[in-house]
Amino acid sequence: MDVHEIKYRIGRVKAGDRDAFSGLVDAYKDMVYTVCLRMLTSEADAEEAAQDVFVKVYRSLESFQEKAKFSTWLYRIAYNHCISVIRKKVKMIDLVDEIPDGEVDEGEMNGLESISVEERSRYLKMAIESLAETDAVVVTLFYYDEMSLDEIAEITGLTSGNIRIKLHRSRKKMYRVICENLKSEVSSIL
Repeated sequence: MDVHEIKYRIGRVKAGDRDAFSGLVDAYKDMVYTVCLRMLTSEADAEEAAQDVFVKVYRSLESFQEKAKFSTWLYRIAYNHCISVIRKKVKMIDLVDEIPDGEVDEGEMNGLESISVEERSRYLKMAIESLAETDAVVVTLFYYDEMSLDEIAEITGLTSGNIRIKLHRSRKKMYRVICENLKSEVSSIL
């Protein structure tokens, strides 16, 4: 959906046309669900959270001043809602362990090129799921949704520098998880 269509639909919703909101939901439901799933890790929790996010967006659309992109505003609401859900569950967000630079073996990483796309997707999904919720969201927004560091910073409330550090640490942790899983699968075959 282009910027003009988004603005048109927002204007229609603000004017009282409830049906115009369904177009916004259709355009962003997958992205909101993905953010919720990355943070909450449970499909059922993510579905419920995504629905709650759209209810919040509908109720607060009058306050949207169009200073930021609608998608950024929407992501921010989704992110904040998921943080609230996590806090309610009294779940502590863990910090990513540092991996010494000497442990990265480029030869092993090139092995990913020789496996099928499906297997590569499975390993990447497993690696992303091993991350803390906020780190998984940052990785998803940066690599899958191709958002800039500034856009992610606006959504998460972190600085661009913090985002850069989270991406660096997350890549290292994902690398370690992928390598461990590849090694264990090779060992089980032999």
